[in-house]
Amino acid sequence: MTAEKMRVCIVTPQQSGGGAEYQIQCLIEALLQSNSHEISLLVRHTAPPPPPTAYRVVKIGRSNEMPRFGYTMDAIPLYRALRRIAPQVIYQRVACGYTGICAWYARHRGARMIWHVASDSDLTRRGLVAGRNPLRPLLEKRSIEYAIRHANQIVVQTHHQADLLQRTYARSAEAVIPNFHPQPKECIDKAGPISVIWIANFKPLKQPEAFVRLAAQLHDLSDVRFVMVGAPAAGSGDQKWSGDLMAAIRATPNLDYLGEKSQDEVNALLARAHIYVNTSLFEGFANTFIQAWMRDVAVVSLYVNPDGVFDRESVGIHAGSEDELARVVRRLIADASSRSGYVLRGRRYAAQSHSMQNVQRLIQLIDAAPGALSSPDPRAEAPLKSGS
Repeated sequence: MTAEKMRVCIVTPQQSGGGAEYQIQCLIEALLQSNSHEISLLVRHTAPPPPPTAYRVVKIGRSNEMPRFGYTMDAIPLYRALRRIAPQVIYQRVACGYTGICAWYARHRGARMIWHVASDSDLTRRGLVAGRNPLRPLLEKRSIEYAIRHANQIVVQTHHQADLLQRTYARSAEAVIPNFHPQPKECIDKAGPISVIWIANFKPLKQPEAFVRLAAQLHDLSDVRFVMVGAPAAGSGDQKWSGDLMAAIRATPNLDYLGEKSQDEVNALLARAHIYVNTSLFEGFANTFIQAWMRDVAVVSLYVNPDGVFDRESVGIHAGSEDELARVVRRLIADASSRSGYVLRGRRYAAQSHSMQNVQRLIQLIDAAPGALSSPDPRAEAPLKSGS
């Protein structure tokens, strides 16, 4: 007799795009390998076809645009989709209005909810950036805080996040599970001219303008290219900021902007790059750190230093200011021996701390979470079609 597969719903705003979405895809692939889970991915922003065949993608809402007042406005269609699937476990990542909706459903329908923290900012009392609609971040923050109180289990990426969760909300994390990546499949080739790369979608918190200033400050270095990768800013509230940024990029001769790239394309660029620079104000644990370490790229971070990893493990440099950023990048460009030391330590650290063994820890948590195993399966009454 074949054992019944565990019904797992993974809920997030978009199907692809950033580091959190890549982590979700790695989780789905690992769950599929076990062949013991029935997986549904619930998203509003769907990726282009072809759709996956091994698991179900359910679109929330009618368009790919964020609702005017935020993702809490999707409460009814998200709740209905969850009720038709009747998940035993809900895994939610990327804090937003969906986080609280999933927690509410789980609390009232006998499911278990695991919330996976994706950013340090999710665990602070301050609201999200307001933009042109101050009501949206207020609603979303209230939804996130409801989930913090009522989610069955909370997973964090770093010990710093666990401390934030405890200090701010008096809640203990169920587990600290670092991000995970498969081993590189690209041919790593550093024979070309020195390249310094920046990777992120263009958002104010990522501070792409700081990298533009860095390239301009180091314009005297010959045979060095600065490269930016990421989707341009979206949303009417970012138009002036985005316009000024793109004008600055065009005015910087030693800087190339390549636009948005897939994960495979990003990894191919990293396999040829020499230095990766992160300029974010805050992160959770940037996936690009791990991708760079695994591909022999020296890492420099302007502000982000998760769990003090750059100081503790000597796997990169935490600059702390733009002046220091320019100084250390200049030194790494000139000193191949220093770069090699960071590359070697980074590669070893990534293999030890960020391998795919971490995803197995997450799957164990999903499998151990008791769900509504004895509840009737309502799909017999209301079949759910992919994309509904």
